Amino acid sequence: MNGAFEQLTLDFFTRAAVFPGSLGTFRYRFCRSGWIGDGEIQAWVYENVCFELAKDAEAETFPWTEEGVTALKDWLSQKLAERGAEPYRIPYPPAERLGAE
Repeated sequence: MNGAFEQLTLDFFTRAAVFPGSLGTFRYRFCRSGWIGDGEIQAWVYENVCFELAKDAEAETFPWTEEGVTALKDWLSQKLAERGAEPYRIPYPPAERLGAE
């Protein structure tokens, strides 16, 4: 997934104070404070559950600058490589209906 985070720019983070996202089963979340040049962006990566229930979350904080956004994208790419991602899918029909245990 080379270039998976290219859409992240200084201006991207002006769209919302909190932004959740995913690449298949790889989930991430951003929360920004302040403004471009003097603010911060906190980022989390976590398992394939909702953020509120995640037990395996990792967090890092970056300055809201060009250098900080570059570091954020590098960190996300590293975490994506470490954790991996599979296409998101809902198994159907559910295994219990097939007689599997």
